Amino acid sequence: MIRDSSQSYIVKHTARSDAEKARICAANNADLYQAVFRAQGLPDQRTIAFWSSDVSAPPYYSNMTTLDPDATEEQLLEIGRLTDRLGRRPGIKDGFSRLDLVNKGFHLLFSASWVWAEPHRISARAPQDWARICDAAALDRWEHSWKESGSPTDAKVFTPALLSDPNVHIYGRLAGDGFDAGCIVNRSPEAVGISNIFSLTGTPQAFRDAISLATIAFSPDAPLVGYDRGAALDEMTKLGFRPVGQLRIWLSDDGS
Repeated sequence: MIRDSSQSYIVKHTARSDAEKARICAANNADLYQAVFRAQGLPDQRTIAFWSSDVSAPPYYSNMTTLDPDATEEQLLEIGRLTDRLGRRPGIKDGFSRLDLVNKGFHLLFSASWVWAEPHRISARAPQDWARICDAAALDRWEHSWKESGSPTDAKVFTPALLSDPNVHIYGRLAGDGFDAGCIVNRSPEAVGISNIFSLTGTPQAFRDAISLATIAFSPDAPLVGYDRGAALDEMTKLGFRPVGQLRIWLSDDGS
């Protein structure tokens, strides 16, 4: 059964500018990073300018995400520190497209948009055949499908400890002994984030279902946030989201 969680955690929202919304999106995404890293027992740190970790990141995760569009000096210093600590240039999520790293040994992997949907704009009806992932065996099957859908890696990305985090829900759509679609929903004080939406059937219904799950997971009074690009961004805008800012993912020029 899928039920609403406690709603008291969410801060009541007021009218906000797109710049404020982008900050909230970046902070929510950093909350998920922190949860994933800590579930693996990996160290991290967070300031008002950035979140970072100076150990090897799990696949598809960066070593640093920026949280303040105006704190580029502090962020560049942290990139230098991470480079020294790791012995290589780290992956960087530039949450506001403010860092020019082309001449610093990085190349741009992709650009994307932070997206935002106001509360009560999305259906709160629980979709059929979806279940919250609550044990290690189910998580293994879910991650297998997630990898098969377009995120290949031999590494374990999502560990059972993540299932104990009260601010993270993982959902999958049941199909035989496994799952053919899924998503992750995470709660922050000012928003609920939705990420890692996948579907092995390639149908857009997975987006609609995942958004419905995000609406009921924690609080219907919270805005929904995330980031997307390409076809996924098109689907999210059709379903009531709109872009509120740009982000960029940077990787080392040497391929590390």
